[in-house]
Order: sequence, then C-alpha cells, then structure tokens
Amino acid sequence: MEKLHTSEDRRLRRKTAAFRLKHDVGKALRWSAPEARETDAACLRRRLSADLLSPTSGGAGSRDVLQSFFEWKKEEGHMFDAGDPDLATIGRVVDRIAAARPLLLSLEEFPSSLPSLLSLDDACLEASRACTAFYRRVAVEEGPEVSRPLGGRGRRGSGE
Repeated sequence: MEKLHTSEDRRLRRKTAAFRLKHDVGKALRWSAPEARETDAACLRRRLSADLLSPTSGGAGSRDVLQSFFEWKKEEGHMFDAGDPDLATIGRVVDRIAAARPLLLSLEEFPSSLPSLLSLDDACLEASRACTAFYRRVAVEEGPEVSRPLGGRGRRGSGE
C-alpha cells in the first residue's frame, strides 16, 4: 500500500508541476493577447511589454514570466525527462524571447519594428502552446491522481 501512495504522490507532484508551468509561464506569456493579433506596431509593443517585461522595467505583470520559467526549471524540472520534446521547445523559445525582450524598450521609436514584434509574439505563442501540450500530455499519460483498487470504496453497484 505504501508503494501505491508513493506513486500517487509522485504523479500528483508531476501534474501540479506541469500545471504550474502551463499557468505561470504559458498563460502569462499571452496574458493580454486579444483573439486577433494587433496590426499596429505601437499596440503590439505595449501588449508584449506588459506581458514580458518585469514590473520594474515597465511591464504590467505581477511577475517576470521568464524568471518564472527559470525558477520552475530549477525547482521542478528534475521530475521530467531532460529530453522531453515539449520542454525542449519551451526552453529554446524562452531563450529566443529572452534575447528579444530588451528590444521592447527601444522599438517604440522605430516604425519598421512590426516584423520583429510579430516574431516575438509568434515565439510567445509557440512557448504558450508547448506549455499547454506538455501539461495535457502529463495529465493524460499519467492517469488520475488517485488510483482505487477494484472492489474498493466508492465502487458503484457493489451493494454496499
């Protein structure tokens, strides 16, 4: 019975960690995104700044989304295979976002910045989708949080 609880605890910890990544990173990357992407560079820049810059850099978010990813990776990444394709995608895209993010502070002055902003937004969307795919896979592949043996409590039609 102890082994059952241990595997359930591990499964729940992994699901919780995957959900945290989806929420704290995947959702935060697109927090302010409208259904239809902005076509105006200034509007897109404002939205990306709000989502990607830390509050001390002029962003509106309560936390730095990239810092959230690196904290998650340090605290919970060890529970998952280092070669996981979704985690590899997230890591690569987060690196691209981190490299492009400082440009948000200077792009305001350049009218030709729309292609760079669109590329940054595409990277945010890709990372967000990878976070969701990762969470869904972990949640589905690992089954329910609690396993109940056949004939155990809560079984319907048992005449109890």
